[in-house]
Amino acid sequence: MPALGLRLSLRAAALQLTSEGKTFWRVEQELRWSEALDYCRQHHTDLADLQSMNSWSSIKALYSLTSSTGAWIGLFFDVQTRGPRWSSGSIFSIPVWTSMPSLEEGLCVTLYSITLLVSLGAASCTAQKPFICYYDPAVGLGTVLQPAVSLTTSGKPVEVQIGRLTFKRFDQDRTWLAALQYCRRYYTDLADLQSVTDKADKEALKSIASKTEAWIGLYFNAASGSLRWSSDAGTSIPAWLKVPQFGPGLCAGLASYWSFFPRVSSVDCSSLKPFICFNAVTSEKSGTYTRDTATATQAQHLSSSHQPDSKEETPAPKPAQLFGILKADFIIPVLMDPEDMKDQFLNEIQEALKLTLGQEKFRLKWVGFEENKK
Repeated sequence: MPALGLRLSLRAAALQLTSEGKTFWRVEQELRWSEALDYCRQHHTDLADLQSMNSWSSIKALYSLTSSTGAWIGLFFDVQTRGPRWSSGSIFSIPVWTSMPSLEEGLCVTLYSITLLVSLGAASCTAQKPFICYYDPAVGLGTVLQPAVSLTTSGKPVEVQIGRLTFKRFDQDRTWLAALQYCRRYYTDLADLQSVTDKADKEALKSIASKTEAWIGLYFNAASGSLRWSSDAGTSIPAWLKVPQFGPGLCAGLASYWSFFPRVSSVDCSSLKPFICFNAVTSEKSGTYTRDTATATQAQHLSSSHQPDSKEETPAPKPAQLFGILKADFIIPVLMDPEDMKDQFLNEIQEALKLTLGQEKFRLKWVGFEENKK
């Protein structure tokens, strides 16, 4: 496989202002609140945190980023605390510059303006709206691996024990790959159902399933052309899952209808779905659980360069091998130096390439970057 040189193109941010040491960006692309949160954490620090903005001068500065169309900020109704909460983790207190809208489960907060007044509104978190991100140099870039926020509750048990495995459902919508990242950071992996075989186990799993599909660890491996478990702990697929036809770019969602046991459906891996993680009791002596993280990077046949996953290292190419030039676009805060972030860029691109190249060996080398001023 050829070695790849890399040239990075950066697109400059628009509609931005700096206030009290923080830089705010308004993004006109309309997304759901959870999608906007993931975007802001990937490219900046978080959705806008206005907790420290109590002076009229700082609120006036925000006016340039507002319009009569409400834009998402980082405030939402947390079903765990039953009250408002900032996604950044700041402690919430009622703002002195405006009144709070009425909040309840499933509602998130918007920022809008009428004439010269900046106000807070509330809307369904699933509505698509523009949004405002912020970058705080004291915090740095955010991450999609931060703990999931609690926007809704299903009324069903969120955790169940099956044998030596614990399964936990999260109702925050994420792509399959983002869900995988979250499960691997805080648990073991996305749900591996190979050991769920008898009736009691299936009934227990059903208690955390619903009509809404939730991601599990089953996906179509583009390199092998077959289904794989992201945990890499085995290759068996229980017949009771009634797995349909899969193909490139498809991952498994688990859903339950009426009195039937949960079943699997094939879903576009880039869709936003709830997800189920699992924790395994690991025994080094017996080898009851092992995982080769490199094999799980075959989940989606994608061309995006923003899909990090595994940590597999690859050897340098042999002499006389060919090379190519790869150019990737990233959006980063204007205060960040691209040279300081090159290792992160290379890692993200390497993991994305594994999704399409499989286990073929390749090496990336940083060449340089250029700013796209369009």
